[in-house]
Order: sequence, then structure tokens, then C-alpha cells
Amino acid sequence: MNRITLTGDETPGATSVSNVFIDYYMKEANDAQIKVYLYLLRNVASNHSFEIGDIADEFNHTEKDVIRALKYWEKAGLLSIRYDEAGEIISVGLIPAAQTSREAASAVTAPVLSIVPVAEKKTVTKPAVPEKPSYGADDLRSFKMEPGTEELIAITESYLGKTISPADLRSLLYIHRELNFNFEMTDLLLQYCVSKNKKSFHYIESIAVSWYEQGIKTPAQAKDGISGYDRNVKDIMAALGKNAAPTIKESEFINRWLGTYAFPKEVILAACERTVMKTDTDRFPYAEGILARWNEQGLHTLAAVEASEEEYRRTKKSVPIRPVNDSRYNQYTRSKYDFAALEKFIKEN
Repeated sequence: MNRITLTGDETPGATSVSNVFIDYYMKEANDAQIKVYLYLLRNVASNHSFEIGDIADEFNHTEKDVIRALKYWEKAGLLSIRYDEAGEIISVGLIPAAQTSREAASAVTAPVLSIVPVAEKKTVTKPAVPEKPSYGADDLRSFKMEPGTEELIAITESYLGKTISPADLRSLLYIHRELNFNFEMTDLLLQYCVSKNKKSFHYIESIAVSWYEQGIKTPAQAKDGISGYDRNVKDIMAALGKNAAPTIKESEFINRWLGTYAFPKEVILAACERTVMKTDTDRFPYAEGILARWNEQGLHTLAAVEASEEEYRRTKKSVPIRPVNDSRYNQYTRSKYDFAALEKFIKEN
């Protein structure tokens, strides 16, 4: 990946954060986006070049997380990004937030999306999860011979209370080799799943993929993520009228919303609220339909969702209602009656 030139106006030895940024932009940004922006502010004075991997390593994020953060701030008007012919970033310029109109900043609390027309679709870059290879017998034998694998298998069987199958071993190999989980991370993953009374490798693998998508690479990050994830899951289940722990299928939905789609919890809860107003059954698929559409349209903040819905209502109201054409009624030949003569006939008969 290219080394990227960083340019901007900053005072050496000090990092100045504009109040406009704090008041209007920071509250809508996620953790990775804020870290990336502050990293750029901190380093702009030296006018040095850097690689995307430098920031990723600094904060234990993926490179895709960093690129998404840069594009987020570009759309917010706080960065300018230049690309080479291959589409690789070659320079990043910081635009001081103080130069941004306060009125414009206030109107665009979600600078990424509130100005996007409803009909326009935006593609959200998703972390590329490695595909699970079709491991053969030689792969499994090689994995078993690696230092620590024998102990890991014993621990896994102890947690699950059964002898693991070749299919289970393939899942362990995928988690270890493709998702880059070391043995400590895998041990923590197993402990977490068993604590939720989920012992199928289908579920275990789905949680591992979710952690990978979130850029969780260390046990400390995993423990922080578990506590946050559990709170999110509990709130989402409650919002959909569920009091029990999620089933495997429900966990897949929630993992997709929090991980693949990368929605903040408040946006997911907004979709849940709309779901319970519409249906008493199949609420997870219904909420999935809402969130998949929002993800496809790039609506990843409450402000963006509300702006989109307001635009839809405004457009709907502006469509003229065609008047009912009653000309067909007037085309019929109307009968003419002599009611006086008819009344006289009735009385005489």
C-alpha cells in the first residue's frame, strides 16, 4: 500500500481540536473514526508520510476500518483525499473544522448521509472476511502437529463435553489460521460461547467472524467487546419483545447488524421499534429487511434515517392526487319521469 502524504495547518508541539468538531461532529462518529481523526491532527505538524497500516497497528483496527474512517471524514468535509490511478490513497489533507459553517455543521449532524437523496444508494465498505477453505486430511494432520493444538483440542472437548468431530476441527483450524486467532483468543472465544450455553461450532464460528469484523485481535479487546456486545444483545432482544437469550439464528441476525452492517445500537433499536409497530411475528426477518435497506442506502445514523424518512414523506405529499372522473356517469341517458302522472295512476289503481 502507498505511503500517504499528510498535510494541514497545525502548531508543532500542540494538538488543537476545534470546538466545532467537538460540538457538531464528534458525537456522531464512532470510536475508530474519532481515533483516526485525532491521530491525523496529532501528526499533521510533522508533515510526514504514513501508511494505512501504521494507523491500524496503532489502534488495533483493520486497514479497512481506517479507510472507512478517512472516507467518513472526507464526506463530513474535514478531509480532502487524493487517489492515484489505481484508486489507492496517496495524500490526505486536513480541513480545519473552524472553517466549516456552524450553521451547516448544525444542520448536518450526520455529515455522511443527511444530504444524500433518498433514491441514491451508497455502498458501505464491509470488512472482507476470509472464506473458509475446504480443508483436507493433510491440513488437519498438519494442524494437529502444531505446538499447542493438542492442548487446545483437549480444552475444547472439556468445554463442550464431547469429542470434537473432523468438522469441528476444521472450524478450529479456520478460526486459528484464517481469522488469526491465537490459542489464548480461541480459549476466550470458547469460554464466552459456553457461558451463553451455545456449544455448536456453527455458533462459535459466527462469533469468531463477528470479532474479526470488529477488528478484535487481543483478549483485552475481546473482553471489552463481550461486555459491550452482551449489553447490545440484551437491549436488541428486549426491543423485539424477547426476554430469553438469542437462538443461533437470532444471534446470526444480531451479529450481522452489529458486525457486518456495523450499525450503532441506536439505529438497530430504531429498526426494532418500527418492526414491533408492524408485526407480532417474524420480527427478526422484518427488522433485517429494514436494516438491510438502510445499509444499502448508506443510512448509518439516526439523523440520516430520519432525514431519509422525512424526504420520503415530503415527496409523497407532493404527488398530486388525481380527481375522480365522474364523466362516465354523465354519459348515460337519463330517464325523464312525469311524477305527477305517476302519482295519479297509483291513487286510481
